[in-house]
Amino acid sequence: MFRNWIARFASLGMLAGLMLAAAPAHAQYIGGDLNLDLDQDRSAQFLAGDVTLRGRVGGDISGLAGNVDITADVGGSIQLAAGDITIRGTVGQDVSIAGANISVLSDVAGSADLAGADIRISGRIGNNLAVGGALIVIDENGSVGGNLDLAGSEIRMSGTAQGRLKGRARTVIIDGTIAGDVELHAENVEVLPGAQIAGDLRVRGPNAPTIAEGAEILGETSYEEAAFTEGNGARVHAGPRVSDFGPPAWAFGTAMGIAAFVLGMLACLISPRAVSGITDHFRSRPWAAGLLGLVLAAFLPILLVAVFVFLAITVIGIPLGIILLFAFPFIMVLAYAFGAVVLGDLIFNRSGNGIGLGMRILSLFLVLAVIGALGVVPVLGFLIGSIVFFIGLGAWTLALFNRNPRLVAAERIAGDAI
Repeated sequence: MFRNWIARFASLGMLAGLMLAAAPAHAQYIGGDLNLDLDQDRSAQFLAGDVTLRGRVGGDISGLAGNVDITADVGGSIQLAAGDITIRGTVGQDVSIAGANISVLSDVAGSADLAGADIRISGRIGNNLAVGGALIVIDENGSVGGNLDLAGSEIRMSGTAQGRLKGRARTVIIDGTIAGDVELHAENVEVLPGAQIAGDLRVRGPNAPTIAEGAEILGETSYEEAAFTEGNGARVHAGPRVSDFGPPAWAFGTAMGIAAFVLGMLACLISPRAVSGITDHFRSRPWAAGLLGLVLAAFLPILLVAVFVFLAITVIGIPLGIILLFAFPFIMVLAYAFGAVVLGDLIFNRSGNGIGLGMRILSLFLVLAVIGALGVVPVLGFLIGSIVFFIGLGAWTLALFNRNPRLVAAERIAGDAI
């Protein structure tokens, strides 16, 4: 799996991310905490810590962040993955969100697909609403123009819906207005005074529904006794899951390209002789380095688990194993960066007599840029990214366990001269 991970990130590369960032149709923002006041017709994309966005965006809004607070008029759609998310204003198309605590206070012209823990709807949803979460609340100000598909631990429906409601939860409380049928699979169902259901009410679960005086159900009411388990039966929720979300491709490419360049540059600055040793080992045995990298890549996950288990046997080894797990992604990115360093050395140091630090860093940047540009072709990007990673991993391993071949050759020549 990690090879696919490396190839996917690396194939986009730094230049591809920068090219996308310069595209006129999108405005991209990368940083720690972003406070954005926008008035633009194009779309907005971000990768940041906490994001506060105000104003107007004529296109779409998409991104990955820690927490997001949006108060804006959005002409397109919103696609987000974050922790706490609050949306106010208006949305011209659809909303797709994965997060922890989600509050949709805006008027959404299209549909809304939400996945999270605590989810609250206080605005108007023009079309369908699909939600998966723990606590799902549609308050008295919330309205849905289409159908509702809800799955959670507790559902509270106090708003209005023009379509039907399908729900699955341990507890369902209804005191709002629903124009269509209501079909529930729940442990406890309460229909409170003031609730209005224009269609039928069908309930499956271990307990019969509790219908208060004053509740109005125009259709038929039916109850089927059945066991309730949160994992039983088909999944009602038609919306997204948290695992369906991820940062947009431009964010992956930019982040991984920058990470590879920064780690490679730091390695060149901190230990230039060690980096030169990596390039020298590849020059002396290019095929061996590539094949060794391929073999190591195939068995690295197994080796990682084995080393972690071995370290976990002792009390001292447990923190070392945890550090190893956290360091593993950085090691993979650094191996990819070393592959780019090696290729840059082959291109810009044809004589093999050494290259300056500035030229080394520049060649690293240019190689990553070219790989990113070629990564526009998916298959080609995967192949190139994999090859660069194998080369870097193999050459790095040879350098760790062998002396620099250039130094060995120099000592041999000096010995022959004596």
